[in-house]
Amino acid sequence: MPTIDPDSGYATFINSFHCEPDDQDDVVRINVEIVDNVAVHAPGFISATVHRSTDGTSVVNYLQWETPEDLAAMQGSDAFRSIARQFAGLIEFEPHRCDVVHARVADANS
Repeated sequence: MPTIDPDSGYATFINSFHCEPDDQDDVVRINVEIVDNVAVHAPGFISATVHRSTDGTSVVNYLQWETPEDLAAMQGSDAFRSIARQFAGLIEFEPHRCDVVHARVADANS
């Protein structure tokens, strides 16, 4: 489970993959395949979560890496590229590097 902490110093990325509802399962599968088969073995990987929209039109991933360069190195690998090719024709991609500025969890007594 990722720890979302403004003081972590992690490089945080939120990526949106816009797709047709009929393609959403494939977009989820490809994202999970990249995380489970490539990212977890790459230097600097901290965490990843994959989310699907309830309307079927998008998949979002939340990534934490030690540095942006670690993510870039993983994305430059042959292993990543061979899986990522499966996105061709399925998505419009919107990457975002973000700074975590606030995080809050429910109080135990709420």
